[in-house]
Amino acid sequence: MTITSPSRPGAGILWMLVTGLCFVAVTALVKVMGVGVPPAESAFLRYVIGSVFLLPMVLPAMRRANLTRRHWALFGARGVMHAGGVILWFYAMTRIPLAEVTAMNYLTPVYVTIGAAIFLGEKLAFRRIAAVVAALLGTLIILRPGFREISPGHLAMLGAALVFGGS
Repeated sequence: MTITSPSRPGAGILWMLVTGLCFVAVTALVKVMGVGVPPAESAFLRYVIGSVFLLPMVLPAMRRANLTRRHWALFGARGVMHAGGVILWFYAMTRIPLAEVTAMNYLTPVYVTIGAAIFLGEKLAFRRIAAVVAALLGTLIILRPGFREISPGHLAMLGAALVFGGS
């Protein structure tokens, strides 16, 4: 017997709006704080504030779940990778224009696609390969190597997208 929860599209829409506003607020705060607050400290504050709101909803479900040590290890590894990505992302936000940060963050699904082909043996159709090549060419257009300096902020954002793809 499968237990299903009632469909509540209104609640889903509300949660998506709240999530979008939170992402905008975090981005704005990190950009406003600039280099005055180190990226690791900004990431720590993000996670602490997020935990205050998230844990009351998640803890009951986690208590009911039958999680093994392997599950916890995988969650931990993903958390460490994601935290590293957030630190790189926050560093990039304080060093390069927000438009470039956002554009380079769209590389995450490209990295996921490449990783799925390499590590999981997923077959890529020509259409998907063409999309990956187009995205990588778009990144070169944004970075303009040879025409301007590629700053540490750009490298941090490339690394952040890679780590987010891995997490």
